[in-house]
Amino acid sequence: MTISATTSTMSTMKRAVRTAAIAAAAVIAVAACSSSQTSAATSSTTGSPASAAPGSGGAAGTATYQLHMDFFSHESKLSTVIDPQVFQASAGAAAGPGPQGISHAAGVAPTPKDAPAATTLLGADGTALNVSLGQWEKAAGTVAFSCVAGSEQAISQLSGLIPAGSYSTFVVHLDVQGKGRFTPWGDASGSTDNFTASASGTASVTNSVSGCLTSREAAVIIWHSDGRPHGATPGVLGVTWHNSLITPLP
Repeated sequence: MTISATTSTMSTMKRAVRTAAIAAAAVIAVAACSSSQTSAATSSTTGSPASAAPGSGGAAGTATYQLHMDFFSHESKLSTVIDPQVFQASAGAAAGPGPQGISHAAGVAPTPKDAPAATTLLGADGTALNVSLGQWEKAAGTVAFSCVAGSEQAISQLSGLIPAGSYSTFVVHLDVQGKGRFTPWGDASGSTDNFTASASGTASVTNSVSGCLTSREAAVIIWHSDGRPHGATPGVLGVTWHNSLITPLP
């Protein structure tokens, strides 16, 4: 009787062990499947490198431009959104450098985004730009990026620009400070990145630059308030060079 009871107990224990092992295997399989599904969902949400042109290694995708004043103020962690590159009359303001190190004349100051829409914009030197803040803030657009045959292409659809205004597309190298931060989105001489907005303030622009770019670069649409392009450099910051729209590459 004792031997029979022991044998029965051992048999029961073996069955329990096998059941536990099967249950553990099922848990592992479910976890692995869940992990795989989560990984796939994340890839779908964030964008997979496979979305780039095959073998290009460059950024690909569509982005929405934002006003440069919003981008700058966010990156600078300012409590109030201002445009450091267009100015307004400000009685008593002393001459000196403002945000981005732009030197401005006495009596002018960078324009806050929430100033009245009718505010007349000025250059850093006090020259009237013949544009109101409301008009300046209408700029908007999207851009499609792709790297094809070793060239990064940006196709921009823009609206709300200064009617018949002179513009250019530049690359901003976000990791670079000072010289070399801005380069033409075109040939090195800056002769192929320029365009003129339509009479209604729209533009459809295609720009190509040698090399595949990364998310450490951005596309910027620059307005030249003197009505002409400036080649390899955008002009005088705050005087003839005013960043309108910007977006980092995806």
